[in-house]
Amino acid sequence: MGLRCGTEVPDCTVYKQGLGCGKFHADSDIAGIGVIIAFVSTSLVNLTIGFLGHTLTILRGYDDNAIDGWVFQKLRSIRLLQMQDAKKGFWRAVFEKIVLLLSDYQLLFGIAILVAGLWKHCSISAYHFSLVVDLAWFSNTHMTSLSILRCYLRERRTLRNWRVTIMVGMMCMMLVGLILASTPGWGPNFSCPAQCLFDEKKRDLSLTYPYIVALLIHYGTSIWRVYDTRHFDLWFLQFPRDRLQKIMGKTKRTNSGLSLVKNGRMSALNSADTISLASDFLLALAIRVYLAIAAILGSLTISLYYDVVWFALGLTGILETRQIPGNDMDGNENKLSFGQIVPVLLLLSIVLTFNEVYTEEKLRSRDEAASPHSLAESRLACDIELYHVHSDVRRIHGDPEIGLGDLGTPVHLRSEKPILSP
Repeated sequence: MGLRCGTEVPDCTVYKQGLGCGKFHADSDIAGIGVIIAFVSTSLVNLTIGFLGHTLTILRGYDDNAIDGWVFQKLRSIRLLQMQDAKKGFWRAVFEKIVLLLSDYQLLFGIAILVAGLWKHCSISAYHFSLVVDLAWFSNTHMTSLSILRCYLRERRTLRNWRVTIMVGMMCMMLVGLILASTPGWGPNFSCPAQCLFDEKKRDLSLTYPYIVALLIHYGTSIWRVYDTRHFDLWFLQFPRDRLQKIMGKTKRTNSGLSLVKNGRMSALNSADTISLASDFLLALAIRVYLAIAAILGSLTISLYYDVVWFALGLTGILETRQIPGNDMDGNENKLSFGQIVPVLLLLSIVLTFNEVYTEEKLRSRDEAASPHSLAESRLACDIELYHVHSDVRRIHGDPEIGLGDLGTPVHLRSEKPILSP
């Protein structure tokens, strides 16, 4: 996989002779301190809002997850974190609009840096192209916004579809960048023109595969959350849970099952019962593992901590890469130039937007105070989805229908808690 240059073909003679390519040349538009500050600040604020919303149990649409349901139950029991529904609705609206803005910044910054790197592939060094990939990787913390805006985006399908399309485009450019940077000898030739290494036909993906897999999983699970998946949940989550309950009910009714194995009384069973018991045990174990994996992949809590790891890896990669030139840098990338001041100044718009959103929501909350149905309407979309999931399952099992009035606390069928293990 390689890119071609037009008339601006770099001189790769020194690189091919293995003599090194001399000093690094500063490019503050890519590796400048102002650019890095803009990326780090937006990502940090996004993660902070995500953890605040999670800790205060403000975020919607996650109570039906086994892990999040347990975590939220513990958080709600802490008196210091308790908040009235009206305040939760107010801060939820503020958080969602701020996160939407931050996500736009991260998407635009990430795409801009990738386009710049790929566009200038004939003139930038391998060092700067590595920073392009590191910065784009770092900007992928905008995935946090999909977890926070789960219900917000489900209620606005056009906005969601456009956002997902742009994200998939960014992911494809990220994959291209990772593959291009997997050329053997990439590290020792950081000061050489990137195009000289792109022209090499060999690729060493042994170190790149983990990043590619992590990227695909992160994008896949994040995008999955913002779509209506209740029919998939019915087949891939509720049915395994029901099957698991039937197995456990069978072992309890016969008073044999797994407890006999633990008590060393297996001899009391005949061979047919032994085979049936063993098969039920293995099936229950498989369902338990399957539901655990599904709960992890769909958990907001796990996703937030995964984003922290992603943030740490991205920041570490940027800082380590910028240390490589050392005293061999021709120029100063730590000096603020016009191209770096602009993204930093744009961060001030976050403060202005926060003030505008806060004021707007404050006025709206005063108007809604006169309407007794305002709080119910603010959470209607996700609650209706939860209603449909349980309604479909109950119709299949012949149980009575539930109404929207039953949706104050998410209903978990046949158990007071989400089923994660037998």
